[in-house]
Amino acid sequence: MEYLDMQEKVEAFFKMYEYQFNLALEDKADLEIIAGFYSEEFIAANPFGVKAGENNDELKKAMDKGYEYYRSIGMIKMECNEVQTTALDDMHVVAHTQWNSIYLKDGEEVSIPFKSNYLIRFRDGSPVVFGWVTGDESQLLREKGII
Repeated sequence: MEYLDMQEKVEAFFKMYEYQFNLALEDKADLEIIAGFYSEEFIAANPFGVKAGENNDELKKAMDKGYEYYRSIGMIKMECNEVQTTALDDMHVVAHTQWNSIYLKDGEEVSIPFKSNYLIRFRDGSPVVFGWVTGDESQLLREKGII
């Protein structure tokens, strides 16, 4: 697959990811669609370690709880502002994403920009996440007074 084609597909993928995330913030999550963004097995890394998981009913339950948590702390919108890709080969890229999460705190909107990196594999020409690397989300939320 050509690099520019990969970049365009990954950008479109994250626009759909953003759309589904925002539906979930409205308590209208389609967990089947959201789970479809991920491979059968995946890895997740943050400053506290690395975990492996499976795309199954437990993942969907965890996602549902995660969206519930975000709603409970005032998240009202998630924006994917930029996606840059680094091709690893003709089937894999790293997507370097810039996000902005928006919270309602004491009647005021609070924007929290952050970065995440996703490991993406192309399956039948479509991107699927098989891993991600993130920073310390809880610390960022504490610094901004959200939690």
